[in-house]
Amino acid sequence: MKTKNYMMAALLMIGVILLSSCGPKPTVAPVATEPPAATEAPQPEAETITVIFPKHEADLTGAFEARIREFENQTGIKVELIQSDWDSVADRVLPEMATQGSAYDVIEFDNGWVAQWCGAGWTTPLDDFMPAGYADGMIPGLVDLFSCPDGTLHGIVWNNDTRFFYYNAQKLADAGFATPPATWDELVAQSKAAQEKGVVEYGMAPFWNQEWSLGNEFHFWTYAFGGEIVDKQGCFLLNKDANTLAALEFMVGTLNDGVSNPAGLTYDQAASQDVFLTGGSLFMPQGIAGLMAYANDPNVSTVVDQIKVGLVPGVTAGQSAALTLPEAYAIPIGSEHKEAAWKFIEFMTSKDTNKALANEIGLLPIWVDLYTDPELIAKYPFWADFSSQLSTARGLSTLTWYGDFVDISTAEIHKALAGKQTAQQALDNIAAGLSQFACKP
Repeated sequence: MKTKNYMMAALLMIGVILLSSCGPKPTVAPVATEPPAATEAPQPEAETITVIFPKHEADLTGAFEARIREFENQTGIKVELIQSDWDSVADRVLPEMATQGSAYDVIEFDNGWVAQWCGAGWTTPLDDFMPAGYADGMIPGLVDLFSCPDGTLHGIVWNNDTRFFYYNAQKLADAGFATPPATWDELVAQSKAAQEKGVVEYGMAPFWNQEWSLGNEFHFWTYAFGGEIVDKQGCFLLNKDANTLAALEFMVGTLNDGVSNPAGLTYDQAASQDVFLTGGSLFMPQGIAGLMAYANDPNVSTVVDQIKVGLVPGVTAGQSAALTLPEAYAIPIGSEHKEAAWKFIEFMTSKDTNKALANEIGLLPIWVDLYTDPELIAKYPFWADFSSQLSTARGLSTLTWYGDFVDISTAEIHKALAGKQTAQQALDNIAAGLSQFACKP
C-alpha cells in the first residue's frame, strides 16, 4: 500500500508542475537605467618645446626657471628646460646646429657664433614671427650684433653680459688708498701694499681655467692693453701686435709676482666671484653686472657695503676698455615648433620679464627705458657708474672660425700662464695653429 500511495503522490506532483508551466507568464517590470554618459572630446595634447641655455651666473634663486613656469601657466605650452654651465651647453648645441637637427626649439646663441651661424643658415629669422617694430626699444647695439648681413634679426638677447671693474673699497682704504687704480701698474702696487699689510691674500682671483671663458679673458686683457686680435678684415694679428703681447705678459706676471691667486688657473667665473664675495681678493677686473646685487646680500656675501664699481684701468690713466658678451635666444632652422618657440622668446625678453629679472638678480636690461625706471634706479643707484663704462664696451672678434680660435688659443695661453712657455711662444703657437685661416696676401 505504501508503494501505491507513493506512486499516487508522485503523479499528483508531476501534474501540478505541468499545470504550472502551462499557465500565463508573470509580468516583469523593466529595470530603470541611466542614459549613457556623453563621451568627452579628447583634449589636444599640450605642445612641448625644448629650450637649452646656460645658467646665469647671478641666478642663485632660480629666477629664470620661475619665469619659464609662469610662461607655461599663461600659454599652456610645456617647456623642457636644459640648463648647465656654458661649456656643457655649447658641447650639446654646436653639433646639433651643424647637423640642422630638431632636438631643440630655443637655443643659446652666443655673440661669438654670429658670423658662422649667419653664413651657414643655421637659425630662423625672427622677423618671420615678431611684430613689426618689436625690437625698436631695445639697445641698438644688441639688436645689430645678432642681425645677419641681410638685415634679418636671428637672436634676441637674454643676457646683456657687459662686464665691469669691481673693487673692495673698505679693504683698499685699509691698505691706505682712497681711490681705485687708474692704471695696471697702480693695480699691482695697491695689491702688493694690501698684501703686505695683511688686508687681503691676493689682489685678484682670476678665472683662467682652460675653457671657453679663457678666450673671453684673453679678449678682455688684449683690449685693456690697447691690443687687437684681428684687424677689420678679420685677419688675425696675435703675434704681430705688441700690445697683445704686453697683455699676455701682464697676465703671466701677476701670477709670478703673487698678485693673482695661482688657484685661478683652475677657477671658472663662479669660483672667482665666490672668492671676491668672501673677501679673498681685492679686485675683480671683469665681473658680471649682477654682482652688486649679491655683494650686498648677507646670505652669499661677507663684504656687504664694501664693494664699489670703477672704470677698468688702462696702460695709461684715462685709457679703458670693457668686454661685452651678450647671449641671445634663437630658433634653430630644424625646430618643429617655431611658433611656440617665438612665444617663449617674446615672453622671456619682454619688458615685464626683463624688469622682473633685473629686480630679482640685477640682470642688466636690454630695454633702453628700463635704465631710467624709478624703481630700478632706486634699487641699483650704481647703474649710474655703469654708464661711463658702457661706451667703451667691445664684443668678441667676429670670426667664422671662432671655435677653432678658442680651442687653440686657450690651450696655448694656459701653458703660458702655467709657466710652461713664454707669452711670445704662446702667441707664435696660436698663429701657427691658425695658419689655415691666415689672410692671403
